[in-house]
Amino acid sequence: MPRVEFACDGQLLFTVEGSKRQGALPRIGEALVVEDARYVVVDVEYWGRRAGDPHHRELWPVVHLRALSDEEWSQRLERRQPASERATPPVRY
Repeated sequence: MPRVEFACDGQLLFTVEGSKRQGALPRIGEALVVEDARYVVVDVEYWGRRAGDPHHRELWPVVHLRALSDEEWSQRLERRQPASERATPPVRY
């Protein structure tokens, strides 16, 4: 995938040019930080666009983002904290 477009609220934010072998796209639900702004991936859409020969098309993915509020960001950080280690196993009954 030579080109990946990132969009938020129906507007194109930026485009990333890459190699065909690179092919790493963010997954749905993954959090991204772009120029100190926090976003979460809500959808990945693929478009076939003509490239040279009329019968040849390339896939250009469009990654749709949604802005994260400070509250949502802090909740995500809390969930990433490891659980405290216990000295004994939990009592089951």
